[in-house]
Amino acid sequence: MTVIVLAPERSAGAMALGTALEAGLGSVRLVTDQAQARAAFSAHPRAILVLDLREAPQSLHDSAARLRAEQPGVRTLGLMAAGAEAPPHCDSVFTAPIFLEDVVRWCARALVAPLAEGILEDLAAGLCHEIGNPLTSLFLQLELLRVDEDMEAVRSHLTLIEESARRIQSVVRDVARAAERKPVVAGPSGLAHLLQQTRLRLSGRQPAMDPRLSVTCQEAPVAMDTLLLSEALADVWEYLLLAGHDGDLLSIEAGPAEGQGLVIRQRARTPRLPADAAGRLFTPLWARQALGLPEGISLTSARNAFIRHRGDLRARQLPDGQLLIEALLPDETQATFEFAS
Repeated sequence: MTVIVLAPERSAGAMALGTALEAGLGSVRLVTDQAQARAAFSAHPRAILVLDLREAPQSLHDSAARLRAEQPGVRTLGLMAAGAEAPPHCDSVFTAPIFLEDVVRWCARALVAPLAEGILEDLAAGLCHEIGNPLTSLFLQLELLRVDEDMEAVRSHLTLIEESARRIQSVVRDVARAAERKPVVAGPSGLAHLLQQTRLRLSGRQPAMDPRLSVTCQEAPVAMDTLLLSEALADVWEYLLLAGHDGDLLSIEAGPAEGQGLVIRQRARTPRLPADAAGRLFTPLWARQALGLPEGISLTSARNAFIRHRGDLRARQLPDGQLLIEALLPDETQATFEFAS
């Protein structure tokens, strides 16, 4: 795998960056214009792209924007001077001060990510074709049998067959949803707004759950895609409430945490889950199997939403028996968050 770096010619910063990437990753191509970049991508179609625009003239900014548009599936990191606007559709942007170690670490993750995403996308596409299409045909045949007068004796069994088929269909949809690489459209917002929007989404789904929420928030600004994250958090909250007894409360506390950026902590008693749930909660399909999830909830997709924001979802069992899920987000002082891609 190769890293292609677009940077101004004879840039000292780009040379230092190339040396660091070569030492850390092994294969680097430094290019200084759009034509050289095209040739590099022809030779290395699975490369990732670093746009080093810290010392670049406006003409190179324009070339970088055109190059990014030509390579829609390529993971891209923008390195920008403080206050400069990044080209559209970068996956991540670092602004000065920039540390080479952080750039090397980002590239190492990005080089692996397309492979993992491609495997999941292939799995989802295969499931949709090999299972989804026959299921559609099965539903059609069931409807024909229901109206066939000669099938009166077996009609009572058709509902059970249909329920089983719909369960398989729902599993296929879960995998397909987890494979989606939804773009992140990040904008200025705050933790309080995120929690408010999450509460509204959950109330729209399950109005009876709202009184079971105990929410406290220490406000903090954060750049995020509120729609994407509120949908993800609503899945988490609904899951935790379904895993408890009727009337059990879900405690949500949000705010800055030293050394962790921003943290949203969800605590709940989950007697319906097995003791090892914390270690398996975000495994695709496991959470559904453990609890019998209603259609539409996906903890794998919820975690992907936070990872796309350079955060994470983590779970652990507390000594008092409660399950703790921590939603992590970078704060405004941290260098990276992910833009639409």
